[in-house]
Amino acid sequence: MVIWATVATLVLPSLWVELWPDVRSTVSLPPLPNRTDSLRVHVVDWGYHTAIILEQPGSWALGPPGHESARFIEYAWGDRRFYMEQDYRAHAVFATLFLPTESVTYVEGRTQLPGRGARSLHSRDVSPMEFLAIVGELESSIVRDSLGQRQSPHPATPGYAGRFYPAVGRYLWWSDCNRWTVDRLAAAGLAVGGRGVVFSGQVPRRLRGFSPALDRIGNDLVAAPVSR
Repeated sequence: MVIWATVATLVLPSLWVELWPDVRSTVSLPPLPNRTDSLRVHVVDWGYHTAIILEQPGSWALGPPGHESARFIEYAWGDRRFYMEQDYRAHAVFATLFLPTESVTYVEGRTQLPGRGARSLHSRDVSPMEFLAIVGELESSIVRDSLGQRQSPHPATPGYAGRFYPAVGRYLWWSDCNRWTVDRLAAAGLAVGGRGVVFSGQVPRRLRGFSPALDRIGNDLVAAPVSR
């Protein structure tokens, strides 16, 4: 009886998350400025956790408070207690892994792309339609208010330059930050589906049209041209 109760506790919430996906809001985006240079999207592996980085058009302001017009905007997603609150107590880690828990979307304005400190960086050019699609996916991961604007971010978190926002979706061990990265890219046609992705090292194999921009010790590489 105890075994069946344990199985039900772990499996039923997971089935709920898998069978009834989250409803995302349609986000209104500003028009892209006329430009002749390429739009680029990057995927960074921080060791166990991946994130998506956009090169922001000059007239846009998607960065967090104080860094709205940053050249690069990094987006990531994860469990609120483990990721944002850095709560590593046993019961919090158990909930993070096995129960659907509250999530956050991290947004950071950057002046440059990651170098040393990142395990890998993959980059590619995208069309305007692809760029708008991936931005829409990332922004729709943030809970919106009745006017369609982002909800206010959580208070600044020590150790993080960016800000955490209330997010759409519940966190589980097989629906984690790395699957989120691939799923957002896949929805924009930039990756294959994220099902089965748990670890950051699995992410590059799901990407479409990306080339390495860093080697494994963080040195810049000259990325080969890629096709869309």
